Parts: sequence; C-alpha cells; structure tokens
Amino acid sequence: MSASYLTQLSLLFSNPTRSNGHTVPSTIIRNISALSSQIAYSENIVENITTISTKYAPTTDGTIQGLLYVPDLSFGDSCLETSNQYIPANATRQADLPPTDYILIALVPWIDADCTKSYLASASLDPLHAMLVYRPDDEDGPPPEAGSDLWKLDAQGTWKEKNHFPVYAISSGSGERMMQQLSLYSGKLSEVPFANEINTTYSPNPADYVRVWTQLSVSPEPSPLAIWGLVLIILAVILSVVGGISWTMHYVQNRRRASLRRRVMSGEINLEALGIKRLTVPPEHIQTYPLFTYNYNPPMPSPPNSPSFFRSPAKTSLESISPSSHTQRKHSDRLDYQPTCLICLDVFESKVTIIRELSCGHIFHPECIDQFLSEMSSLCPLCKASMYPRGHCPKITNSMVRRELSTRKLRSRYPLRTDIGNQWRRLATWSYSENQNQSLEGRMSISTAPGTSIHLHKQLGAPVSTRERMQTLIMPIDEANSDDGHPPWKRAARTIFPGL
Repeated sequence: MSASYLTQLSLLFSNPTRSNGHTVPSTIIRNISALSSQIAYSENIVENITTISTKYAPTTDGTIQGLLYVPDLSFGDSCLETSNQYIPANATRQADLPPTDYILIALVPWIDADCTKSYLASASLDPLHAMLVYRPDDEDGPPPEAGSDLWKLDAQGTWKEKNHFPVYAISSGSGERMMQQLSLYSGKLSEVPFANEINTTYSPNPADYVRVWTQLSVSPEPSPLAIWGLVLIILAVILSVVGGISWTMHYVQNRRRASLRRRVMSGEINLEALGIKRLTVPPEHIQTYPLFTYNYNPPMPSPPNSPSFFRSPAKTSLESISPSSHTQRKHSDRLDYQPTCLICLDVFESKVTIIRELSCGHIFHPECIDQFLSEMSSLCPLCKASMYPRGHCPKITNSMVRRELSTRKLRSRYPLRTDIGNQWRRLATWSYSENQNQSLEGRMSISTAPGTSIHLHKQLGAPVSTRERMQTLIMPIDEANSDDGHPPWKRAARTIFPGL
C-alpha cells in the first residue's frame, strides 16, 4: 500500500480506572487539534513520502491510524547508544502510552542497517500497523526512491517480506520535527505544551493522557490475485459479448439459409442462373422430358410473284414417340427451324432422328442433352432456361447466402429488363487459324428465334469432342462458394461470425 499523505493530531485520552474490580478501558475524550489547533500539535505532510515496503496492513476507509511511538531496544543493544543522539530521552515509548491495546505506528531514524534491523525486530513484537523512517542529518528534501541502495538491509531484500507491516520513508526535516513533538507529548497532562489552556478548556482528569495520533492515507497495491480476477472478469465480459454476437449471427444466417433453401425448392430462385452454384439435373427428372421423332417438311418454293413467296419459313413439326403405346401425335409448332443438335453439331434426319424436347421447347439428341443436364449444367444450352426440378435443393452454405443477398441488393438498385432472359443466347464458336489467316470454312448458321441466330464454327483439321463443346455451352460460374481460398484468420472469423 502506498501512502499519499500523513496527518498528525493531538488527542486527549481518558486514564483507565478500576471500578468494582473491573478495568474501564481508556477512551478518546477530545480531538484537541480539531477543536483548537492553537493549543495542540497538528501537521499535514502531503508529499515527500516514499513507500519502501508494501506489506498489507488493515485499513479503515483507506487510512492506517494509530498512536505514534518509538520502539524500545533491548538492554545492551549496540544501537542503543548510537540512536540516543537522534531520539530524545523523553520521546514517547510504549510504556508512555495508555495501558490498552491501541494500534501503534512507529517512528524510527534510519541510522544504519544494524540499527534498523534492531528496531524492526522490536516493533514486530508490538501491535504495529506501520512504521515511519527518516534519514537523520540528511538535507531536508524528498527521501530516496524505494529502489535506492540506501534502503537495503540485505542483498536480496528479503527483510521487506518478513515484516507484517508496511514501511514508509519521510524527509529528514519532517522526521526530526515529528520526533521533537513526540518528546513533548510523552509525560503527564500537566507537562504537555499548553497544559493550562487544555485544563481550562476541557477540565480533564489529571491522570488523563494527551498523545500524538497519526493517520496515513494509503491506496492498496493491486495484488496478483486481484489483477488476475480483473483480467478474468474482463475476459468473461468479452467472451460473453463475442458469444452473444456470434450466436445472433449464427441464428440470422440459419434463418437466411432456410429461406434461400425454401425459395430454391419452390423454383423462385435458380442458383446457377445467378452464377452462384453449378447444378445438375437428376437422371430420373431428365427422363420426364418427352421424346419425339424429328419431322420437318420444307415448304414448296413459290413463284416470285406469288403471295406465298413472302411468307415466313415453315416451322419444325415433331411426331411424338410414346414408349408405352408406340402411337404418334402431332406436336404444335413452337420453335423456328432447328436442323442441328447444338451439342454434337450433327444434323437431324427427318423422320429418323430421335430427339428430346426440353420444357423451353429446344430439341437435342437424347444422349447429348441427358449427359449435359446430368453432368454439366441444369440450364438449357440455348436459352439458359432452368431445368432444375422443383423440390430439389443443393446444400446451402453461408457464402451462397451472402452472394444471393448481394445479388438481390444489386438488382434492387439496378433493375434488369424482363426480356433479357428470353433474348439472351450463348454463342459457341470454334475457330481455325493457320499462318495468321482466319478460315471461315464449315461455318453454319442456325436460326433459334425470330431475329436471333447462333453461329457455329467447326475447327478445321482438329476435331472437337462433344464434351469439350459442352464445356463451351455452360455459363461461366465462379465456383468460389466457400472460404477455402481465404486466409486462415478470415476463415476463422467467418466461422465465428458468419455474417461477415
């Protein structure tokens, strides 16, 4: 405990008397310094106090207080003669104090190491709560710092741990002044300073005492246990806040994942069309798309002056193949002329080729479109309409939720045209280059919708496999739907706080 200031007071004590065989304890009658500072000793030392030893001592409202005295040395101690030149013979000793168990505060001159050890040993036998020391004959200035070699009594400094009371150093002038006052308030009431005024003012008993009372205002040093307790409390608060925020974020993200899963299953959102997740269609769902025999009858040529010469080209006619009844039915003309499978680039043969029609109306070879939908993409190779079945949903992750949310916010700021999905078509191109010259041989034009065409360029001299062509027909999607590519600290942060 470090001391901040020191107060000296003069108190009037009652003398214990015997009544019917019982001893009446001595009590404080008056604080003479508080009532009349002109007739009693009082002093306040606000600075120049050094804490040498911080051993714990009981305090009252941050104050160590007790009667000031000088410890007695044993007879024959070598320090007894040395200290006589600094301690007056009539300085208050324990025998001069009221005969009760009052708390004591010692005042000792720090002459040398041997004398200080003798006073510490003597004071340890008394009901002491603190010791004040000063270096006599020094200049009247601040006492040396606690780490100074002047306060060393042994090489390791173990003497500070052996005492059961703290030790404080005051300046040389303050110590000598306090020792002088202590010698004035050690005798009978009639011998203290201003004895007549005290007797006239308070009318005390001649056997009463006037002694010096010392108060030390201290602030306790933080103990390791207290520091660790504070650290644990702070950590507990931080963990509680972090845990609460993390739980809230996990709860919100769980709700968002459930919402996105529900919208994907209902067909409201297609993750692949948004560029979030590559999807494939289950084989059993692909088989639900009907098979037909390709049938196309080109229109008869009309004379230039005939009105039919200006009509639009005939559309595809498809004959249904029913696996159960093997009956045929006419399919309504829904699309423009589609003479080629866009995946393998083979030309359909009328009334021979078996084709599969998707829900969007585009036709392909069954083996081509089945492999494409089950292994490559759930979107139609031509119009990018979704073939993903309702009621199905991949595993929804937090990264998918974040990307879908950001896409939704972007669309709310910049609304997209509603006809873009119907008019947009992928362009698949195979080019051939030799000697820095582009060759356009083998170019084919397939009309897919009014005003729209897809140009296919076969690479000459280097055949392209069907699977490679499938790769060119799928939408480019950023497959970084996880945090695997992020630094470890960021992955850990998103694990704890999934909303980041």
